[in-house]
This record gives sequence, structure tokens and C-alpha cells, in this order.
Amino acid sequence: MKEEFYQELLFLAPDAPEARFLLAVSGGKDSVALAHLFVSCNLIFDIAHCNFHLRGEESNRDMAFVQKLPFLTHQKVFVKEFDTLAIQQQSGKSIEMVARTLRYKWFEEIGQNYHYIVTAHHANDNAETILMNLLRGTGLRGMCGIPHQNGKIIRPFLQKFNSSVIETYLKENELNYCVDSTNVSSLFLRNKIRNQIIPELKKINPKVIEIFAKNSQLFSQQTQFFDTQINHFRNNLLQKMGERVIINIEALNQNENAALILYELLQPYGFNASEVKNIINTTHSISGKRFLSDTHTLLKDRNNFIIEKRESKNEEVIVVNSIEELEQYGFKVAKYRYFSTFKAVKSKNIIYIDAKKISFPLIIRRWERGDFFYPFGMKSKKKVSDFFTAQKIDLFEKQKIRFLCSDQQIVWIINHRADERFRVNKDTEWYYMVTSVK
Repeated sequence: MKEEFYQELLFLAPDAPEARFLLAVSGGKDSVALAHLFVSCNLIFDIAHCNFHLRGEESNRDMAFVQKLPFLTHQKVFVKEFDTLAIQQQSGKSIEMVARTLRYKWFEEIGQNYHYIVTAHHANDNAETILMNLLRGTGLRGMCGIPHQNGKIIRPFLQKFNSSVIETYLKENELNYCVDSTNVSSLFLRNKIRNQIIPELKKINPKVIEIFAKNSQLFSQQTQFFDTQINHFRNNLLQKMGERVIINIEALNQNENAALILYELLQPYGFNASEVKNIINTTHSISGKRFLSDTHTLLKDRNNFIIEKRESKNEEVIVVNSIEELEQYGFKVAKYRYFSTFKAVKSKNIIYIDAKKISFPLIIRRWERGDFFYPFGMKSKKKVSDFFTAQKIDLFEKQKIRFLCSDQQIVWIINHRADERFRVNKDTEWYYMVTSVK
């Protein structure tokens, strides 16, 4: 096994003789075999072990075992302990997902000084993962199983080594390892697949694990081809404007597989298949429909889908107690005496306010439904929502626009339109010139 393993490692890490490796070692049979093979091949490596404290004293036993592996010489053993249950309760995610996230985040942190991070996933793990994906519902990527290489992370056991081969290696080299008692529990889907489903599949075809490995490689090749086609659509259908992403609906609908293409385009922004199905159904509906993922908002606006990153926290109402304080919030303010020679500079980011017509505190806030104002130059009031519609301001922009208010009256739709009621005229004694500088 040693020679075949070394050749597989060289395929993933051509610089293996000189490279520095960080090995993920749990103390189980697979990772113990991995560490011993690295010693046998005279490779440069250290070890990382996670104690998730999910199995009581058994977790501590595994940690102590890894720290005292008898065949290690000068290698370092890094240990990280997690209060996984507490973290899981706060996140609302499954314990398996939380542990996986914690593990790989830590590997990434300590792996910065290493060329490669190595895990002991093997062919059986890959077959189990594919079956799990199938049972939960998956597409082509799910059929690829566990990636052979993902950035710095490599898995040299994955394609050519199954559980039986690894067990034989352990016996031949008289290596001890820890047994995880939860591996026999039927509470976990992976265990059911490992202990019940795969043995039945082996009765039909004894080489089922090898077949899964070959199919995994085939699906990976097909996925690469598929991704090339999707990138073509991404380049032609997606338009980036600052932090916005815009998809032209008419151009999208010219494709026979519009729903599939839209799913692939939206997946990086956190939208799942059911959400995309609802989104595609709005292509012929009126504007204004919004969809939310954990990270982004999608707006159906006229003939476009507009995607923006969700703000983690809405800006609170700002109370401004003095004209000097206004300058702390992105404004430049100057006070002048009024003369008949007064002439305003026409600019959307400048407003002239009669000093007597406002009172402190001023309020800076977002748009609220029912807002109205008297647009500069007009004698009648207008709903702000109608003003937005006339200006073709979409919902995203509405949510960003701020209002300067005095006594619950809108003084200025900032950077858009002043209110007629606060304008400078011949009766003005003093006025403020307010400039929005951000």
C-alpha cells in the first residue's frame, strides 16, 4: 500500500518530498494509517486534532491517544477543544454541520504555514456521501461526492483506498487505533448507510465501492464541462454595477433551460431550488416582488432581477441636536445672511434652508409608507412613493435614501429633492447651505 499511496500523494502534491503537510488525525483507524504512512514515506508533517467533547470521556481518550502516538518522533500535535453542543444550540444547525464547520475553520487558521492539509477520507466515505446526497435530493455536483482536492486540502485515500485495504495495512503494521462508539448508532444517516445499506449493495455487486469511485470521477468531469457552459451564461446574462448584480429577464427567457440557468446563477447568492422556482414564476408579473436568502435580496424590477447583499443591520434613526452635529453625519453646513443678490447653485446634493423654518432636533431617517412632501417649485403636496415611481427609483434605492426632517416634516429627500416649504425667499434673514458629502 505504501508505494501506491505515495504515487497517489505525488499526483495531488508533486512537491511532496519538500512540502510541509498538516494531517487531520482523529485517532480512528483511517487517520492513524494516514499518519503512519507519512512517517514511512519520510515526509514533513505535523498533526491537528479536534476534541468536540461530544462523547464524554471517550473524546478525551482519543485526544490523549493522538498526543502520544508511538510512531511519532519530532512532529507537533496541535489540539483544539470545542464546546460543540453550546455552539450548535446557538446556531440552530445540525451537530454534524457545526462540527464540520469548526473543524475546517480551525484547519484553515493553523494550516497557513503548511503547503497542504490532509484528511483521511477514503473510497467508502465517498460512496456514503453520494448516497446521502441522493437520499436528500441532489444535482450533478452532489453525485461527485467528496472532492479529491479543495484548495490546500487533499485526500490521497479517496479514489483508490477503501476501508478493507486500510484495515489490512493496520494489521500488517500492528497499529492500534481508537474506536468511535457512535459509529454503530443508527441515529445518524451516515451510519445507517454504512452499516445497513452498503452491505446490502455489496451483496448485489461486491465492487460497489470501486464503482462509486469511478462514477464520482466521471460526474466530476461532467460537472467541469457543465460549469464551463454556465460560466458562458454568467458572462452574458449577469451585469455588475457596483455592489449590484443585474440579470436581464428577457435575455434569460430566450434560453430553453432558463430555470436551470437561473438556479446556477443565483446559487452563489444563497438561493435554493425552491426559491428559484418561485423567482422564475415572477418573470411576467409586476415589479416589486422581493426574495430573501440568508445573504442577499433579489428584487423583480421591470425587466430585471436585481440582487444586492443584505445589510446586517438597518441604520437607526439619527437625532441631530445642532447644526454643528449635522456635520458628523456626512454633511457640510454653512450659515449666511440673506441678500437680494442670493443665487442658488443647482445641485441635487445641495439644499438651501431658511434658518427660521427649521427647529431642532432634526431627524435623519429612512423612507416610511405614507410619507409626503411639497416638491421644490410646486405648491401642492405629493406622496413620496409617487415621486419615487416618477423618478424610476427601485425598491433597493428607496431603502437607501435618507430624509432630513424637522417637526415631522420632510425638509429634504437627501440628494434628490428639497421641500418647497423650507426654501429661501425675500423674507429670509439667515439661511443654511447644506451639502451632502457622502
